[in-house]
Order: sequence, then structure tokens, then C-alpha cells
Amino acid sequence: MHSGVWLRLMTLTALTVLMAAQRPEVFTLMVHHGLILTALNSSVSLACELSPLFNAEPLEVRWYRSGDFDKPALLYKDHKIQEAPVDPRYKGRVSLTGGLERGNVSLTLERVTLADGGEYVCRVSNAQWYEKASVFLTVKVLGGTPVVSVAEARGGGGRVNVTCSSEGWSPYPTLTWRNKEGTEIRNGREVLNTPDPQGLVRISSWMLSSPSDTDWLSCTVSLSEEEKKESRILPRAPTEGHWGLGAFITTLIILLLVVSTVIGLLIWIKKTGFVRVSTLKKMANGNDKTESTERPEEETALTGECGTQTAKETTTQRECVPKEWGEVKRFKVDITLDPKPGHPYLQVSPNRKKVYSTTSKEPNVSTAPHVLSEDKFSFGQIYWEVVVRNGGIFNSFLGEKQSWYVGVATDTATLTTGVVPLTPQNGFWVFTFKKEKGYCVSDDPQMPVSGNESPSVSADILTTLGVFLDCDRQMLSFYDAESKVHIYSLFIVVSSNTFFAVFSPGLRDTCPLTVK
Repeated sequence: MHSGVWLRLMTLTALTVLMAAQRPEVFTLMVHHGLILTALNSSVSLACELSPLFNAEPLEVRWYRSGDFDKPALLYKDHKIQEAPVDPRYKGRVSLTGGLERGNVSLTLERVTLADGGEYVCRVSNAQWYEKASVFLTVKVLGGTPVVSVAEARGGGGRVNVTCSSEGWSPYPTLTWRNKEGTEIRNGREVLNTPDPQGLVRISSWMLSSPSDTDWLSCTVSLSEEEKKESRILPRAPTEGHWGLGAFITTLIILLLVVSTVIGLLIWIKKTGFVRVSTLKKMANGNDKTESTERPEEETALTGECGTQTAKETTTQRECVPKEWGEVKRFKVDITLDPKPGHPYLQVSPNRKKVYSTTSKEPNVSTAPHVLSEDKFSFGQIYWEVVVRNGGIFNSFLGEKQSWYVGVATDTATLTTGVVPLTPQNGFWVFTFKKEKGYCVSDDPQMPVSGNESPSVSADILTTLGVFLDCDRQMLSFYDAESKVHIYSLFIVVSSNTFFAVFSPGLRDTCPLTVK
């Protein structure tokens, strides 16, 4: 037994001496070809070996990111690991673990982060020769559970538009639709991958489906057969005029409150609607007028000027009581913008959360261009928020916002071009701001405001606008999301009950509107 151990030791010693004696003048490197996948916070080995194998201890070994030769992740030189110059991001996380005396110069990277993904270069050199080779590391991140939704398809016909989206994946995942029988659906689907600033991927897909085709659909997003997340949905089109149990109970309670306390509710509507705008104007103007003095003037600004309420206002409209901000907040949805705004002066950000004008010069157009949401709404309650003014250092850098328009548009409005009057006649209900005129609920935001010579509301009052759409009651309400106060409500009377969110950043500055 002892003789066997001695024989193995002598053989290993002989091989080591032989490798040390070879030291060829020319050599190559052998590395792993293809992507090396690893998980967050794990350890990974980036293999690199000399060919032919010989003792690499007298050589210089440099591991570095592509393009960062002078800031290596690890530098071995003069028979030791050098402390400088090295990239501080890798301090205490890298080592040579292959065995230099056997010609293995592999790098081990510990506590892997998302930023560690990318190309790494293994470079080995002596006084007469050097060789280098690249390996590619990809960090795996399992994203969120897919969000699946159904909306009625344009044109009707009993078909529905089914969408599926999931965020936070790395690398690019695979999205698969399947029916009840587990058969993959390939025809008629569209898939879009969108990287975010952190290097993760948002994947989304949509397709048309007939409710009779299957009992349910599944959407699976995966990196592999073991690493996947799935959601299912019944592809049922929302029935026009259908009331859910929650909507019925809510409406019943509201009607009982209206019948028993109609006088108090009318007073409350005035306080939560017009008093808010009066308060904003006082803050901007430093005006010491009393509420009772200013209210008729504000009613003129929001009715006479803007034309949203007239002498023909119905009793039903008065009875639509706006909700408190705390009630509508729970209906918040994730709004994404149509990536094609349909106007040459507007641009939508890659994550489809911002829209801005590409020029600070106002073109020769009489109305504001706009972009619609990708989502459409036909029933229930929906709430979203829009940042209409950047605060702090961002405001000083981008400049002060000059104008904007936020609200909803009907499906008939989507048949028009990107530049039309934003009026109810064209299918638009909006809350507007112009620096020189202030805030207004307007029939035509591009027409000059007349009949009100008082100074306008300052642009630094409202930062985040909350928008609440009650499709069942066809009422649109606006809120100051920062102070959690109701501003104004509109009662919409239209033949269609399908709406899109609409956004216009104006054409007088490059500050964006941002959907939160």
C-alpha cells in the first residue's frame, strides 16, 4: 500500500518537473465556448488552460473585462497576485483556483452580481509571447409571475385580445402560449422583449383569441424547463353593460347616500371640486380673498371658459359623487404608452412610461399632439398617476414645464390623426395646464382662455396628477396625488363605453410626462 502511494507521488513529481522543463516559447489558450450561465450571489469558474500544459507560475496572468485592460479584475505577476491596479468591484471576490503549476489559470468569481455579466478576457504572457481568449458570463435572474389580461378586440366579432407580460428576467426568456390541452399556440401571436436600465428584460406578448376556442389559456415565461413561471386566464370578453357584484354593491350604497343626504353631498362636491382650485390660485398669487369671494370666479373659469358644464346639466350628473383619493388609489393600474405616438414631434421612451416633445419650438399647429395608452378600458374603475412636473435638480436641469394635457379618449377618437382638437366632440376629455393661463378643464385646450383676467395658477403647485375613470358611471375625476385631494370631476355622456388614457406633453418644451 505504501509503495503505491510513493509511486503516485513520484509520478506527479516527474510530471511537474517535466512541465516546468518544457516551457515552450509559443502556446495557446483553451476556454469554454458559448455562454456560461450562473445565478445571482453564486460562485462561478471561468475556465482557461494553457496548451500545451506547462507550469504557468513564471508567467503573467491578467483577467479583465473587454475594454478595461488597465483595470483588470485580477492580475498575477512576479509570482503573486497584485493589489493594484485592479477594478475595486472585484476586490475580495476573485482568485486563481485551477492550479498554475499544472497550466490552469482559471478564474473563480464569488458573490456574483447582475453587473458581473458580460465578456471576460484571459490573457497570459511571457517576455517573448502572449495569448488571449474570451469567455462570456450571463447572470440568470428569474422574473415575476406573468400578468395576463383580456380586452375586447377592435371590430368585435366575439374575439378578444389576450395580453401577457412579465418583468425582471435575465437573459432573454422564452414566452409560450398553450391551450387547455397543453398544445403550444404559435399562430397570430406577437412577442416583444424590452431591456430596462438595470439590464433586465421585460417580455410581453399579445394575440387574438375566440372564447369558443378553449376553456382557458396559459402563458409561460421561462429560462429553462425547470426555471419558469406560468399564469392562466379564461378568454372571456367583458359583457357590455354587465355589472359585477362589487360594482352593484358600491352603486347601491352610493344611491342610498345620495337619496338621504343629497343637500350635504352637493355642498361637499363644491368643497372638494372648486375650493381646491381656489386654494391653488391663492397659493400661487398670494391673494387674501375669501373662499366665498373667489368661488364664483373659479366656477366661471371651469364652466364658462372651458365649457365642461352648462345650464343643461342633468340631475344624474350632479348625483355622481367623486370618491376620496384613498378610495380610488386601490384601483391603480399599470399604464403603458403606445410606442408610436403618430406625430413627428413626439417620442415615447423605450420603457413606454414617458412621452416628450423633441423640439422646444412650437410648430405651426393649432392643437396639441398626443399619445394614447396601449391599454383600453370598457368596465370597472381604473386609476393612474402622471408626473407633470419634475422637482428639485431635475426641474432646474430640464427647465420649467410650459404646458400639458392629460385625460381620456374614446375608441372613436383613435380613428383620428395625432393632431386634433382635444374636445368631447372629437372623443377627448382632458385636464390641461398652460403656464400663462393655469389649470383648466377645457373643451378646446388650444383656444385662448377669455373672461378671466386674474393671474393663473403657478406651475409649481401640482406635481403628480391622479386620474380616476369610472367606466360604469362614465365619470372622470382628477386628483392632486401629492396632497391626496380631489380637484375636479367630469360626467361623460357618449354612445361608446371604451376608453384609452391620453397624454400630451405640449410642444413648447422637452420636459416629459411620466406615467408612474
